[in-house]
Amino acid sequence: MKIEDLKGKLFEDNYINIAIEEYLKFKETNVYDEAYKRQILSELNNYLKDKRITSENIIEIVEYFQKKNPPRGSFVHWSNLDDLYKYAKERPVEVAELLNYLYEESVEVGDRIERFLNTAKSYNLSIKLGTSLFGYLLAGFNMRKYPLFKDSIFKDFLDSFGIKEIFGDIPTKYSAYYNLCLILLDYFKEKDYIKNPDMMDVQDFIFCMSPKDGYKDLYVKVSVRYLYEHAKILDSFNRDDKVFIDYINKLDRDYIGEMYDRYRDTEKVNEIRFEVCKKVINDGSISIEDLEEIKSKVSSKHKKDILKSWNNFKILFPFYYEKYKKKINIELRKIYDSVKSIETFRGYDFKENEYICDFYGPQNFGGTRSWFAIYSKDKDTHKDSAQLFFSLENKEISYGLYIGSNLRKIDEVIKDDIDSVNDVEEFTYNKMEKKFVEVFDRFKEINESTQVKADNGDNVAKDDGENISEDVISLGVDFNKEIKIRKLFFEDADILAKRISTALKSGKHIILVGPPGTGKSKLAKEICESYEVDYEMVTAMSDWSTYDTIGGYRPEVDGTLYFDEGIFLRLFKDKKNNAPTNKWLIIDEINRADIDKAFGSLFSALTGDKVTLSFKSKSGNNIVLRPQQDNEKIEPNDYEYIIPKDFRIIGTINTYDKTSLYEMSYAFMRRFAFIPVGVPQNIDKDLIERYLNIWGIEDRVINNVDLKEGLAEVWSIINKYRKIGPAIIKDIAKYVSEEGDYTSAIILYVLPQFEGLMVNEIKKFAEELYGCSIKDFINIEQRKRLDSFIEDFFGV
Repeated sequence: MKIEDLKGKLFEDNYINIAIEEYLKFKETNVYDEAYKRQILSELNNYLKDKRITSENIIEIVEYFQKKNPPRGSFVHWSNLDDLYKYAKERPVEVAELLNYLYEESVEVGDRIERFLNTAKSYNLSIKLGTSLFGYLLAGFNMRKYPLFKDSIFKDFLDSFGIKEIFGDIPTKYSAYYNLCLILLDYFKEKDYIKNPDMMDVQDFIFCMSPKDGYKDLYVKVSVRYLYEHAKILDSFNRDDKVFIDYINKLDRDYIGEMYDRYRDTEKVNEIRFEVCKKVINDGSISIEDLEEIKSKVSSKHKKDILKSWNNFKILFPFYYEKYKKKINIELRKIYDSVKSIETFRGYDFKENEYICDFYGPQNFGGTRSWFAIYSKDKDTHKDSAQLFFSLENKEISYGLYIGSNLRKIDEVIKDDIDSVNDVEEFTYNKMEKKFVEVFDRFKEINESTQVKADNGDNVAKDDGENISEDVISLGVDFNKEIKIRKLFFEDADILAKRISTALKSGKHIILVGPPGTGKSKLAKEICESYEVDYEMVTAMSDWSTYDTIGGYRPEVDGTLYFDEGIFLRLFKDKKNNAPTNKWLIIDEINRADIDKAFGSLFSALTGDKVTLSFKSKSGNNIVLRPQQDNEKIEPNDYEYIIPKDFRIIGTINTYDKTSLYEMSYAFMRRFAFIPVGVPQNIDKDLIERYLNIWGIEDRVINNVDLKEGLAEVWSIINKYRKIGPAIIKDIAKYVSEEGDYTSAIILYVLPQFEGLMVNEIKKFAEELYGCSIKDFINIEQRKRLDSFIEDFFGV
């Protein structure tokens, strides 16, 4: 990322100012416990001051760094310093020269680190000298100029601004971090936040703000203040249309241009937004009278009142909110995660698919309130549960125990237990945590003792005060929502999300295509969860027919026949009350089915045709499959299945399967967008370290190499012969971390993927494994086991 782009992200709004102000207040509390770092680095700086580094004293210097590396909150893993010590002992002249060059400030810091690393690797390819080591060596030399480094801290800070940059090598990574710290140091000086600030102040600020390693008291307060500030601004817009119009007229024209492109070729409310953009671009500004004229013009194109649920604030809401939506959701998520990770809650099964509602609100109209509900895993929705609830608006911040609306219906005696503060300055994380711990026993007791029957759709959306007709609530999907890929990691995640979003928004179904283990199935689920749609996941079968997908007659106990819905039809109707539903369908390994045979009548219905089937419902009417009409008021019945406009199918295909299974007809393929989901291009230990963090697997030395280094080497070798995704590497990592046995992991998870490869390629693969740096593959007995499996499985 370019420096200017980074500055744009950091200072896009008031977040950094809020964060620094709260950080300086936090440093004055007795909770802050980072002063030891400055003390240790001061001692190192004084020790190295005016010291000439030579082959005679290099061992002493490295030992001093080892001695000063604190056992609590260490600056670098001991193994890095241990490897440096062994290197210096064996080649003292070389290491002394490298350390002198590392401290040569006339050379770019990245170039200095690169030279050090390249020379060390020529001495020993498996030497462990990480980014944190160079941060420690540099800060130990001059802490006012160089920051300590920790990978998770750097990643956390970038994540806070929605930056998913991947820095492949150690010199590039430290240089990027160093430049980030320089930007913040200049800002500290410019705003005069601290007298004579240095890099130690900046790196301490970044560290304390980390959701993983820092202080909840600090970063949650910053998040709350940030959200509160937006709530106040939105409230001012909600109370006075003129204030909102004045804001829009002052917006950057490039941003207005982006909104213009977003709403081009849209209809109804989005068309009004498009016309607002056009007016501002063409005339330089818009007035309230202009807005009313545009609303009247667009409304006249439709028979029904399209603005029944819309006021000016809701119509104009995206002009403010789209600019900050991503950042707001990041900060809301930090508060959510801070509550869910409270020590008292450890081991409790909360619902994985959380309910976090930003200022767009549950129905995506826009409002002045954001909130979240944490509830039990065994509950269908937050409405059925007692909730650990947090809510923020411009006049109040509330938290505690909240009773879901469906639960309230069956037991009116159950009461909420909510604390509120009316001034953001009075809010503290400590008070909020104390409240959640206080109500937790009652939260568990209510959820364990009370069951809610399935909600039939009555009184939907009462939690947020919006009144929307049932058909809109059930069937509509907001395709402007951001696709959030939380539990997976992709090198080009933003590009991937954009491709998916654009395809779905334009009305296409999608198929995720890629090698095994790239996370296609999990990604499909995360797409559905991002859009907050219900979904059903099935695996395609070669013997599927229209009976499986559409449905057919089945006998009752008395011998009479009834129509039984297939996989697709049950997506569109609630069997209990015939109410319309919109469940998306995920079809795993979609090419395993004979698509034309299995999909049958669905093809025509997906393209807008009404299809009458030969089957009859219990009422005696023929089963009808048809698309949803504009502004249609749907009356539930037992024979019509309405395909919502916003219904989508998400399929997955393993690239290695596609040639050996059923081919897809052109008629099928043109209804879908094919989205490539590839394996990472640059596989190294830093990439593996990121995956290990996501998977929750500890990186440690196994079979003479760090797990991340061993996995990187194995994955690179595998991919020469057959591309595989990170899910298979995760299986290997879990097995190796428990058993320490790479050979068995290869037999269990990798070799079955090699079906169809030429014999000589399989032999080459084995030879490459035997030549790698992992001790397990050097062992004669392990080689025999691997050779034996290859001989039996592939007939070699």
